[in-house]
Amino acid sequence: MRCRYCNTALAPSRTLVDGEFCCDDHRQEFEGESLSATPGAQQVVQQVRQPVTQTVSAALQMLRRRFASRPLLGNHPDPSSPELEFAPEVEAEPPVDAESYTAEAYAEVDDESANDDAGSALHPARKTPPSRLWLITAWKGAPRDLKLVSLLLPVLLVAALTGSVPKTPIRQLAPQNLDQVQKVVQDHWKDLNQTVSNRAAIEYTDDFRSGLDSWESRSNLTRSWSYDAAGFVRPGPLAIFKPTVDLSDYRFEFLAEIDQKAMGWAFRAEDLNNYYAMKFVVVKPGPLPLVHIVRYAVINGKEGPHVDKPLPMTVRTDMLYRIEVNVRGGDFTLLAQGQVVDFWSDNRLTHGGVGFFCNRGERARLRWVEVSHQYDALGRLCAYLAPYGIEGRNGDIN
Repeated sequence: MRCRYCNTALAPSRTLVDGEFCCDDHRQEFEGESLSATPGAQQVVQQVRQPVTQTVSAALQMLRRRFASRPLLGNHPDPSSPELEFAPEVEAEPPVDAESYTAEAYAEVDDESANDDAGSALHPARKTPPSRLWLITAWKGAPRDLKLVSLLLPVLLVAALTGSVPKTPIRQLAPQNLDQVQKVVQDHWKDLNQTVSNRAAIEYTDDFRSGLDSWESRSNLTRSWSYDAAGFVRPGPLAIFKPTVDLSDYRFEFLAEIDQKAMGWAFRAEDLNNYYAMKFVVVKPGPLPLVHIVRYAVINGKEGPHVDKPLPMTVRTDMLYRIEVNVRGGDFTLLAQGQVVDFWSDNRLTHGGVGFFCNRGERARLRWVEVSHQYDALGRLCAYLAPYGIEGRNGDIN
């Protein structure tokens, strides 16, 4: 576009501000010539030009505020970055009436966005301190026994410091009867130790590496039982694990393999003539043999009726059976490979240990056996607190 007065090419910014003139002088000269030629036209031009000039000035002011540089807050880009180039701010005061609505409304919105950015920077998200996070992680990963002991120790400490332990009154105590006080304290302490010891958890294990001294049998176990090259023991006539004879409720677990026909085990064995017996019997040999569960009771040396049912799972010829028997009162649960395969009740025998046997024509291999009694959180805590000695396969178990 060119100037209407001197016909000079106009810059784009000049075109936006002054219309069709290259400078204010040429505009005034042109308007003066036009007004002089037309009477009364000057007043009309002033009335039309003033609103247009005010509107354009208000628009320019809004653009300056929009692209003016602001302080760096949060993750906003740096205005000094070469990627962002803003026009320098021009010192100019817009007419009062020009920004009565548009500029004020825009400034209001701009201030709100700036306040939001400042608030996000001044109030960052709260983070858990590293020390507290470490304590939470350590507590979640701590063993259950350690958690129980850490919760009970403060209670025991308060009881020891405040003297809230029940006291035993002794009437008509004379100074010469101090031995009576010592006797009463010893009796009560002994009863407390006995109570804690009775509730303590017990676990017996044997992997047969140290011999068969902890097993009781009618025959000589060094001849009737044998070992193979892998360290497995081959059971023969019934032998009972002596440390478990006085137990009543327990969990009995072992790992074994059937070599020929069947393998058998006993539990609640009061002696060699009174016990519950179970066997896994191979009814149909093959790559996927058919195995049955056979159980019966031996009372005073006589076998009772046999209960025979198929094993409800698929087995292989060379399969290692992980067997678990849970004994609770008169209820018994049998698990094989972690799966419940049988459940029944019988109240004829109330206590007794565990054992193994293989009858004539039967061969099996046994790797290890484990018997646990009262092995819950309270039982393990009592085992920590109570000094007791129980004769096991390797001497005293503390």
